Amino acid sequence: MSDHSNGPDLVLVRDLLFTGETRRQHARAAAAGKEVRVARGAYVERERWDALDDLEQAKLRVLAHARTRSRPPVFSHWSAALLHGLPVSRQALASIHVTLPPTSGGRSVPGVVAHCTGIAAVDVVELGSLRCTSIERTIVDLGASASMRDALPSADAALRQGVRKADLLASWLRAQPQRGHRRSLELIEFADGRAESPLESVSRASMRVAGMAVPRLQMAYRDAAGLVGYVDFAWPESNAVGEADGDAKYLDPALRNGRSAERVVLDEKIREDRLRALGLRVVRWCWETACDPRALLAVLGSAGVPTASAAVRDERGPAR
Repeated sequence: MSDHSNGPDLVLVRDLLFTGETRRQHARAAAAGKEVRVARGAYVERERWDALDDLEQAKLRVLAHARTRSRPPVFSHWSAALLHGLPVSRQALASIHVTLPPTSGGRSVPGVVAHCTGIAAVDVVELGSLRCTSIERTIVDLGASASMRDALPSADAALRQGVRKADLLASWLRAQPQRGHRRSLELIEFADGRAESPLESVSRASMRVAGMAVPRLQMAYRDAAGLVGYVDFAWPESNAVGEADGDAKYLDPALRNGRSAERVVLDEKIREDRLRALGLRVVRWCWETACDPRALLAVLGSAGVPTASAAVRDERGPAR
């Protein structure tokens, strides 16, 4: 979907003043299930809507919101993360997030969360025809308002895309005073661009909550035959390695490099056998375990990974 246009046949009621169509006709079509109301005064045909995935539908809602405002809004938080192509959970897509000047008097309404705070001009960018917070300010805002587990995938991805921690810190300084500023600073400090997937990021957040020893990321192992591979997590002192296994590794053609799912499974088994032959304990886990610090603690503890610190809270709790 291009944000230079009205998306896939997005119909704006304000453009119907000189046609035979009316707002009521589109409202009736939406009630009948023939169209979908994506914003106040914005509709799209049901067939086109159903052809979009969750992220595309969320982007269309953002675009529709922008097209139906008298003034261009500044999208922020999860909506900005979506526009920047950062990982966003399905739950975070439920609402549109905008940032308004502190004196605007704006307020949240169903489906739209308004954040009233000041933003430096340098922290606002244009993506096509849409305005949103810069990727650096977006990470700062997510760190201040969301849990580490929810915000870390976006922060890791931003660093992976080339964002520098120095620029994150500069944006953090410009955002002060900010409610939740300590959480945001902790996110910046903990983020690591070597994490290659949201599953790895969530796993690291749960390890932090559980107080596990900090792992080395993407560590290479070799045997007599050459490079065995890079593991997601490694604790060399404990001779343990961990792999976060998402379905995409086996089901996403882009990640299979032309191999069948069966071939991927076989290659993973061969790779794991070679790692074990090096005297390593190999543990694997999926999304369900990654999201549960206690479950992940049990899995890693069985491989001899020690705890290194007291557990920390991962809830939003009172902002500091």
